[in-house]
Amino acid sequence: MSQTSCRLAIDVGGTFTDVVLVDDDSARIWFAKVLSTPDDPSRGSLEGAGEILQRTGIASSAVRDMVHATTVATNAVLEGKGAKTGMITTAGFRDALEMGREARYDIYDLGIRMPPPLVPRRRRMEVNERIGVDGEILTPLDEAEVAEVLSRLVEEAGIESLAICLLHGYAHPGHEARVAEIAARLFPDLTVSVSHQVSAEVREFERSSTTVVDAYVKPLVRNYVGRLNQGMADLGMSREVSMMLSHGGIGPASDVAETFPVRMIESGPAAGAIAAGHFAREALEQPDAIAFDMGGTTAKISVIQDGEPAITHEFEVGHVHRFKRGSGYPLQISAIELLEIGAGGGSIAHVNDLGLLNVGPKSAGADPGPVCYGQGGTEPTVTDGDLLLGYLDPGHFLGGDMQLDLAAVKASIEGGIADRLDMPVEQIAWGIHDVVNESMAAAIRAHGAEKGIDLRNFAMIAFGGAGPVHAYALARKLGLRRLLCPFGAGVASAIGCLAALPAVELVNAYFARLDEVDWSLVAGHYGAMRRSGEAALAKLIGDDSELSMQRSMDLRCQGQGYSVTVPISGGGAEISLPALYDGFAEIYQNVYGHRPPEVPLEVVGLRARVLNSRPKLEIAPALEAASGSALKGRRPVYFEASGGYVETAVYDRYQLPLGEIFRGPAIIEERETSIVAGPDTSFHLDPAANVIIDFKE
Repeated sequence: MSQTSCRLAIDVGGTFTDVVLVDDDSARIWFAKVLSTPDDPSRGSLEGAGEILQRTGIASSAVRDMVHATTVATNAVLEGKGAKTGMITTAGFRDALEMGREARYDIYDLGIRMPPPLVPRRRRMEVNERIGVDGEILTPLDEAEVAEVLSRLVEEAGIESLAICLLHGYAHPGHEARVAEIAARLFPDLTVSVSHQVSAEVREFERSSTTVVDAYVKPLVRNYVGRLNQGMADLGMSREVSMMLSHGGIGPASDVAETFPVRMIESGPAAGAIAAGHFAREALEQPDAIAFDMGGTTAKISVIQDGEPAITHEFEVGHVHRFKRGSGYPLQISAIELLEIGAGGGSIAHVNDLGLLNVGPKSAGADPGPVCYGQGGTEPTVTDGDLLLGYLDPGHFLGGDMQLDLAAVKASIEGGIADRLDMPVEQIAWGIHDVVNESMAAAIRAHGAEKGIDLRNFAMIAFGGAGPVHAYALARKLGLRRLLCPFGAGVASAIGCLAALPAVELVNAYFARLDEVDWSLVAGHYGAMRRSGEAALAKLIGDDSELSMQRSMDLRCQGQGYSVTVPISGGGAEISLPALYDGFAEIYQNVYGHRPPEVPLEVVGLRARVLNSRPKLEIAPALEAASGSALKGRRPVYFEASGGYVETAVYDRYQLPLGEIFRGPAIIEERETSIVAGPDTSFHLDPAANVIIDFKE
């Protein structure tokens, strides 16, 4: 078997590591799914890569590209396992991290908890310096004091990484750059993150928080990427690993680790949203969809409009009140807008203090995992409930590679929950399934209302190991009419890695009234940003690749504190002022619910996205020739619409004929997941082997 050009993608999740291999010549695709290795995520990645190469018989030398998505940076923040970090800031701003916005995410919680600073006060040091907002040096940098502070931080406090965050460093980085030079000269082994390189934007607290998180995860990410690159080289792959970034593009993994690892903090969920956009464009007549990615630990929701997910420039990580906005560390990075919910296959069910059934946010994860995995888990989870309801086949999980223990699940629910609530085991299982679905539905409804969209006009694209299992009941709660489960739904985030484009997001601070902008200076800034983006991508795609640049401006009403990002249409040098005014008014209306006041507009930042428009991902699913009926058999499955268990057809997804319409209820099994279609649905396989489920009127 001769392959001349293949691409490999690996997505590390909380429970499973997904691997996808695509032959660019034939568009054939292969999947693998292995348990994640939380102690060292690179080990699971390498095991998965080795398994898929061995199973397919493809030589590692044929792999020309390997794209990776991982939660290693996020987990470092969540688990408090980052580097021992110090911070140097302008005199008088030492406590900015703790003061924050001086806002409470829950004004009625008298015992409110805020996330503890990743750099405690004793490791936050001040230096005498001050640059005004206009660039005037008000207080020269005291370099002797800088050297003294560095010595105290490194030699006495023992820091491993340093965040440099000086006032107005985003616009006038001279003092920050000098502090970094002194640090490199005195302590060359010290890891350093500088705010004007990490987040060149206004807002002192958010910029400092972003830089500190970057410094906190940088040594860990650097070591992880090094092990991954070395492991791939040991497997015989010559190309360096590419990394999925939070904004939906990819970049060289080693460069990301060395320069701005904070920008890969949401790489896995971003890959899922990119995959959903790809499937929406390819399979839906109107590519508007709710992307529903449910894995072992969390569920991620993103809104796809016109085939593209929304991008935000504000993000939080490490929430102390899980998934509550304002309770985490703010990051000024470009990221795909995601709604994250503490609901996954590993979410643990329990009885709360009020005697009610609750699910999550605590998760069994990959170790020990759900009870049915037989790896030491004792507390029933969502996956255990799904098994009891008949949605999963204990003998077909992961294509039969993992046997599920149904008896252990029954014993666990009986002893842990059913006896306390005096209810049958099956009713508890349905309660687990329904409670987690309702919590997700409520969050999606609220998110849709915030965005001003009518969810009923959207399809749902379900993926992740647990997504297709729960999508039917969730879509039914939301009143959706169509559900799409793509080929490879269980590993869709890894597919998204291959659909993503090489891209770099850049931002420059620039302040002026819009009617007084120096457009030649703006053109110079955009030119410099393009050159910077080209240099960053050269290592990944070469110097002679054709790149494009998408431009935008951060605009606000004069006197307001917050801005909105307005795209600049067209790729030419000319920028249309009327188009900027109209674009600002439209976005302002969508965000705030009313037209902007009649006041001058101000520019506060310039943004650019430099990307390579490589050919779109082509996938040709290797469907088996119909050797008989796709019907594998029947088993009892619980459906609320039918009032309980009903005898339900079970189909082999890989044997389904294209175009033929089937009636629910049904379970459609593939290796990485199972798709549930209720009694009020019909379904068919489209030409790209996606399962399309339509609800009856």
